[in-house]
Amino acid sequence: MFMDEGVNVGLFAFLTLAVPGLLFMLAGILTLVLEKRKKGRCTAMTMGTIVRYSFANRTPSPVASYTVGGVSYEKKRRFRGVVEVRRKLSPKDWTEESQSCYISENDVLHIRGGAVLNLRAMAESLYPMGSSIPVWYDPEEPRRAYVERVPAKGSIVGWVFIWVGLGLAALGTLMSFVL
Repeated sequence: MFMDEGVNVGLFAFLTLAVPGLLFMLAGILTLVLEKRKKGRCTAMTMGTIVRYSFANRTPSPVASYTVGGVSYEKKRRFRGVVEVRRKLSPKDWTEESQSCYISENDVLHIRGGAVLNLRAMAESLYPMGSSIPVWYDPEEPRRAYVERVPAKGSIVGWVFIWVGLGLAALGTLMSFVL
């Protein structure tokens, strides 16, 4: 009877860790494949205009309007990553100069500031309202597009899913043998 309980515990460990791990790995691979496919399709370029800003997840991103074949589209600029550095500043020490942002070579948005950030001012300093910006789009489906540039490197999200999945699968497999 004790032997049967060990087999059940091992099977339970495998099913609760290894199977979800394999699903995570599949999700990561699917994410990478879809990103690569989209990058390969976005081969046509047009000029867009900055029409507004999006501040989702506290990231100042410009939204570009562009026209293809007489149809207007809007697309938000996405960054490969965002790094925030916060400093403790008293209200009397806060100035516009105490905060800044820039985009690094690997397409990561860096934001520096205190507890209070003027995201609109940061967005306007990088991308003035009404300014022109290149938009790379899929000629067959123009709503699929990248604003400013086609990413040279893929998103890290797919790789995170793959590595987390690999870790869970390995742990689940190991636990199934140990238990």
